[in-house]
Amino acid sequence: MNPVIQLDKVNLARGAFRLDVPSFSAQPGRVIGLVGRNGAGKTTLLQVIAGLLRPDAGSVRVCGVCPFGDVVPARQQLAYMTDTQTVLPLPIGALTQALAAFYPSWDQALAERLLPRFELSPDRNPRQLSKGEGTRLRLVLAMAYKPTVLLLDEPSTGLDVVYRRAMLESVLEVVRDPSRTVIVSSHDVADLERIADHVVVMKEGRIVADAPIDELVTDGRSLEQLLVEGA
Repeated sequence: MNPVIQLDKVNLARGAFRLDVPSFSAQPGRVIGLVGRNGAGKTTLLQVIAGLLRPDAGSVRVCGVCPFGDVVPARQQLAYMTDTQTVLPLPIGALTQALAAFYPSWDQALAERLLPRFELSPDRNPRQLSKGEGTRLRLVLAMAYKPTVLLLDEPSTGLDVVYRRAMLESVLEVVRDPSRTVIVSSHDVADLERIADHVVVMKEGRIVADAPIDELVTDGRSLEQLLVEGA
């Protein structure tokens, strides 16, 4: 089976920080938990995969295409969600319908199911939303076009326990299709333990562990303990 994400000999320098990934791949159907201390390189890695940061050297392939050279086909198959993304100031219902024109796989029925799950009214304008509500809207938009690769960068920021549970359930709903893969970067490692089947640990711009979660979290050792030990 071909990987949906493949990085080879990727290097990127930003000031004193350096991302160095000799090799990384992700197979279809995985939920990957991406963990590491602040500054470890998690967001940088996700932005490279998403085609938002071009590495200084190396190869990046997502769903068989380069996210820098084949921008349109890459963006049609990949969603990157962070709570700082700009959202068009349209009523939410109109926004979901407008986005449907850009993504062939957009599932309006799924969007309409997710909005009440996250207590978002189609009549609300994104400018009227609180930070937590904005995060919930961005999650809905990222999941509704059913991307092959879903990248979530701290998706539980500002979410209480009820909405975190809704987010986790929604992520699992997305990956019921075995062709899809999700990478979730989060400091809420307990949440990751509930949904991730694979874990990637980063430290100082490098991947220091990359394995199924049941190989890394054993003998009563939690994912949080693994992070502390590997830091």
